[in-house]
Amino acid sequence: MKRLRQGWLAALLVVLLACSLAAAAAPGVAIVKSAEGRVEVKRSGELLKAAAGDHLEEGDLLLTGSGSRAGIIFHDGSTLNLGEKSLLRIKAFIFVPVEKKFDFRLRLEEGTALFESGKIGKLAPQNFKFEIPEGTIGIRGTRFLVEVK
Repeated sequence: MKRLRQGWLAALLVVLLACSLAAAAAPGVAIVKSAEGRVEVKRSGELLKAAAGDHLEEGDLLLTGSGSRAGIIFHDGSTLNLGEKSLLRIKAFIFVPVEKKFDFRLRLEEGTALFESGKIGKLAPQNFKFEIPEGTIGIRGTRFLVEVK
């Protein structure tokens, strides 16, 4: 029984190390998986057209136009789908499991978002915040839909 526990612990450490290395090696904090219609990213005062495969960075402001939508995958496996006329900022994203460093903060100013948490939501749910103009949503490894008008 002791060997079985040690084996599971070793496997868990390997998975966490692999996740950390993958996150460290990948540029940015997320990748655009899909972009339909007018999807833009405001970064350092510059407005950029977003397309599938583009990398997103901490501080980016995502904007979707009328009839547009975007699908985002963060490096911890969290997924975010933005509906039309949405405005969302990636305020913070730190994912270093081997050092137990986690921080994930998003702010939806307007529009709709469907979010499903990844590793940060499972390993450190207290370090995730989804802000909206009238409050903050905390998670405990969940999936939720929010609309801000």
